[in-house]
Amino acid sequence: MTKKLLCVFLAAFMLVGTLASCGTGDQGTETTTAGNNGDSNVESDTRETLDIPDTRFDGEEICFLTRDESEWSTLEIFAENQTSESDNISNAVFERNDRILQAYGVTITELKKVTTEHHGALTNEVSAPTGDFQAVVTNTSNSASFATNGFLWNLNSDEVEFMDFTKPWWDINMAEGMSIDDRLYFATGDLLTSDNDATFVILFNKKIVVDCQIPDLYSLVSNNQWTMDKFYEFEQLAVQDKNGDGKLTYDSDVCGFAYTGDVPYCMLFGGGITMCTKDSDDIPVYELNVELAQNIADKGKLIFSKDHTVDLNAAVNAGGITMYEVGQKAFGENHALFMGEVMQCVTRLRGFEADFGILPYPMYNEQQGSYYSMMHLTASCVSIPKSISGDDLAMVNSMIEAMAYHSMDTLTEQYYEINLKTKGAKDEQSGPMIDMILSSRVCDLSYYYQWGSNAFGSLASCLLPGSNKGIASQTKRFQSSIERSIAQLQRAMDKFDQ
Repeated sequence: MTKKLLCVFLAAFMLVGTLASCGTGDQGTETTTAGNNGDSNVESDTRETLDIPDTRFDGEEICFLTRDESEWSTLEIFAENQTSESDNISNAVFERNDRILQAYGVTITELKKVTTEHHGALTNEVSAPTGDFQAVVTNTSNSASFATNGFLWNLNSDEVEFMDFTKPWWDINMAEGMSIDDRLYFATGDLLTSDNDATFVILFNKKIVVDCQIPDLYSLVSNNQWTMDKFYEFEQLAVQDKNGDGKLTYDSDVCGFAYTGDVPYCMLFGGGITMCTKDSDDIPVYELNVELAQNIADKGKLIFSKDHTVDLNAAVNAGGITMYEVGQKAFGENHALFMGEVMQCVTRLRGFEADFGILPYPMYNEQQGSYYSMMHLTASCVSIPKSISGDDLAMVNSMIEAMAYHSMDTLTEQYYEINLKTKGAKDEQSGPMIDMILSSRVCDLSYYYQWGSNAFGSLASCLLPGSNKGIASQTKRFQSSIERSIAQLQRAMDKFDQ
């Protein structure tokens, strides 16, 4: 069964709508759990084989430059030892790395630095190699910048011969979406978990759903009826201005929708909007559906109306407390019907009594037929610096492939099955929602590379109340700026890949 067929299996039997393609590949003969791109809970009767040389590198070490960044610190690369049974992620990482050590003689280590120091560290390493690290795990925004500056190997090149992105332990949506002229500089998949953490979802409060007599939301999703119009209808039902001051607050009233600054992006993606597609040569092309984008913007102004929503960013700025404290209080203490944030919030909300479920972002209308999700720029990706070459490059890329392979039944199983579904999601029906959300992520190059001085951000701002920008009037500016950015990136890639 191919990975694409696994997604179809989920769609038919696990109460989800039509899914995006999840890639294909020939299967081997082993039995295990599939990868983390939306179907890691599905047992497959076959498993793709790991196709790397049976070579030992006894005594060798591969060090990853990783993130030291509070809740976004890298947890998936190194674990010093096995700990208590409750520390599932650390134990899974230790087990995976021990497999690498036993099978290939390679020790996995990490060099943690704050993300803002990654650019300097990589610049220095590429210009004057020290061997301090041989691979990089950093956020997607940094990764795109490093690719533009020529710091990274093209992972699709002949030199990087052992990383196969058609395999289920890689996110094929991202590998295909982020390639340019068949050149790919960073990737994610089962090797990492922050790509899941950084995927946006809609959380809904089950108590408020019952109080407002809102119909079963999971059924709406499975019947392709979870639309922006339904979202707007339901959020209005929940509003309670309890102190009668004429405005909604995150800690005193009940709002229909509590959201953070990136949620308008998610509404665009959810409605089927991208600014760039690819031509037959895998070259980015500006292609914005202006009419659809304007229609979504019109609906967005209603959805984000201050009459029934709370802007959590504004609450943070006004109250001097963190986003996590505001979000936990707003949603965890039953002050919001819906909350738009990243999947990591499922973990953050564990300590609260609110009973909640997980949904994708709504479709523009029922005719859309598929749900689409957004992965934030803070998601981690793996890349290989150009400071290494020859036999070292062969060792590093083959070991990264092996780590990703062995992450499927260690790291992914623990993170995805136990950490999210059992402990966090609180109900079995959220499981298929998570499957569908992760398998339907959309990768738009204009967003991840921030082309046209973040033209996608300008487009997203059109959804907010008070915006008087017409999308049609801006499309020429969007197109010219993005096309300039594409041309500049192609010239840079041609120069650095010579």
